[in-house]
Amino acid sequence: MPERDATPSEDVSPQASGGAAVDAAGGEAPAVDGAADDAAAPDAADGEPAVAHKNRHVRLIVTIVALVVVFLLVLPVFSTLQPAYYDRYPSLRGRMAAWRQSTHALVPCSGCHVDPGVGGFLTFAARSIPAFYSQLFFGPQTTNLLQVPDRKACQKCHTSYRQVSAGGDLLIPHRAHVEVLKINCAVCHKNLVHSLNAQGFNKPEMSTCMNTCHNGVTATNQCNKCHTQKAMPANHLQKNWLQIHPTMTKTIDCGQCHAWAPDYCRQCHLKRPPTHVGNWKTGHAAVAKAEGTKGCLFCHGEAFCKNCH
Repeated sequence: MPERDATPSEDVSPQASGGAAVDAAGGEAPAVDGAADDAAAPDAADGEPAVAHKNRHVRLIVTIVALVVVFLLVLPVFSTLQPAYYDRYPSLRGRMAAWRQSTHALVPCSGCHVDPGVGGFLTFAARSIPAFYSQLFFGPQTTNLLQVPDRKACQKCHTSYRQVSAGGDLLIPHRAHVEVLKINCAVCHKNLVHSLNAQGFNKPEMSTCMNTCHNGVTATNQCNKCHTQKAMPANHLQKNWLQIHPTMTKTIDCGQCHAWAPDYCRQCHLKRPPTHVGNWKTGHAAVAKAEGTKGCLFCHGEAFCKNCH
């Protein structure tokens, strides 16, 4: 039978017939690369949304964890600088009430308890974070409360050094105390904000000065070195002042100078008199005969003498 020519209307291409491409030797032609890529494309398309979803899920978890960590770090720093935070502790309400009535009532907590500069804030943050959680679980204690302000914090507002008290009768060389001796302000001004002194005021007490430094050893205890309107009375320079001073209490107001100590008489009379040394046991009779026994009876009483005499 004669061969029939292919006409234009008859498409014998492998794509049209649905068969595989045939090469000249009658074998099957290899598949085209584009066809393989088309076949694999649906699988790749299906995987991309899953990976993207997983990445979004991871980012969400990381973001939440980061926010929680930031919250746990920021909350202590913010809370410990709020007065209302300390009001919830009954043991601290009195100290907060004293602050609200003090001259520093308008000064925020950060004004005194955070040193100036970035370093001061970071130092405060490092202390406040463990302190906050310690207070949360164990309550307020001396180890987890705000620290006593450093003089650098005071100098944020107090930029000048006063040389004399407001009344003008007391010399206060602040520059020498702060810059030379490096004394922290709160050593003297310990009852300035959160507590009152024994007299019910927010000001330094003379007992702090006398007991801390001005004891005659660490620093001078001469009255006129600090007090401009006070000096050693002339009668105090008499040789027999220790013996006669009990008789002067009705004419002299001893408390005008000595009331800085609550029991200023007792502080001396609890000490052994400087005369009662050495052979005082045998030599006291001569002193008593010459000066009388009134001074002896001030401490001992008549029954004491009769125990031996």
